[in-house]
Amino acid sequence: MQYPAVSAPVRVAVIGAGGIARSVHLPSLAEMPDVKLVAICDLIEQRAKDLAAKYAIPKTYTLIRDMFAQETIDAVFCLVEPASMFHVATLSLEHGYHTFIEKPPGITAYQAESLARLADAKQRHLMVGFNRRFIPVVRKTRQLVAEQSKVTQVEGCFFKYGDAAFDKGSLCSFVSDTIHAVDLMRYLSGGTSAKKAAMVINRYDSPVDNAWNGVCIFDNDVTGIIKANYRVGGRVHQFQMHGIGVSAFIDLGMGAEVSTQAKILSHQGGISYSLAATGKANETSVVLDGKELAGSDKFHRFYGYYFEDRHFIDCVISGDRPECSIHDAKHSIALVEAFLHSAI
Repeated sequence: MQYPAVSAPVRVAVIGAGGIARSVHLPSLAEMPDVKLVAICDLIEQRAKDLAAKYAIPKTYTLIRDMFAQETIDAVFCLVEPASMFHVATLSLEHGYHTFIEKPPGITAYQAESLARLADAKQRHLMVGFNRRFIPVVRKTRQLVAEQSKVTQVEGCFFKYGDAAFDKGSLCSFVSDTIHAVDLMRYLSGGTSAKKAAMVINRYDSPVDNAWNGVCIFDNDVTGIIKANYRVGGRVHQFQMHGIGVSAFIDLGMGAEVSTQAKILSHQGGISYSLAATGKANETSVVLDGKELAGSDKFHRFYGYYFEDRHFIDCVISGDRPECSIHDAKHSIALVEAFLHSAI
């Protein structure tokens, strides 16, 4: 589906001057010659002024409605906390702006469905920031595996040592944070929704649920496995893809060092049951370096943020629906809910 196109430069307003704006989105947008940052809004005025000074943004606001009333805007980046996102995104769409929101795509599937209907009614793009899809090493791995085999099984994990109550305690981390892993698992599977799901949920040294291990069958018969635990040794974010004769292992960071790399194994020849009995199998391997593929060692580039923002801007200019539109992203929050409702 296409919506009305916009001529470059795209006039962009930013709502939210917190860490996600400061560390990845503004550095990304500032590198695009066909983007004009016209205004930034934050309830904390000094935060907006600080980023405006750094990125030469001419106007700052503390009230969204004032910014919308006084500025000429083509697209809005809504970078606010999850509990506030629905109302901010709704206001942006109602004013006729193409809109980018950070994940999750609503704190419930009901919110995501409502946003999808509003985007259609207003004929405006609403893209959701699932940046893992746009990490260069992820996209290259997905391509290489698909060239060898149909995917049969995918797996995603997100381990951390932290608090599982997100957004000042208002939201479960499986909904707000682990959804990154759920969405990428779904993306790698090529499926849309789950036919069946089951999950084991635990609490470790926590007053709230903080560990989730689930399995599902997607509508294309690919098996999906999700693992998350927020009381472990540190941050581990890894994914697997498997098909007949091919396996891929994607590492999006272990511990304090954030890196992106992948290894793809391809089996050649006969079946081998035992390394000890018959020796190593006839396998080839390819190693992919994420920074090399991104052409940069800057975090906002090799971790996909630049490329997702670039994709959104390109869609605003062309009128084409974004790959990670609300119409697709709503299936990831629906899958999160399916897992949580299938506890065993």
